[in-house]
Amino acid sequence: MRLNINPFNTGNPMSLRDAAVVATIVAFVIWILSFFANAQWVIIISDPAAWVFEAVKQYAVSWAGTFIGLAGLEELVKRGGEHNV
Repeated sequence: MRLNINPFNTGNPMSLRDAAVVATIVAFVIWILSFFANAQWVIIISDPAAWVFEAVKQYAVSWAGTFIGLAGLEELVKRGGEHNV
């Protein structure tokens, strides 16, 4: 799989598919570092369903924020390139 992970490269810009793949990887890292680093075993044992719901919600928010940021950056670079022509 070839990814275009540099949205500033107007000759070979990042596609929405590329942004989704990068967002998946980045959201996973953020999820591990922020959610699991703060997880407490007592809370997991007391209400596992609520904990799983919070884990999924945290991942979805991390993914959406990263994807929107990358997709928006790509569009901004495209518009900037059009104005310079």
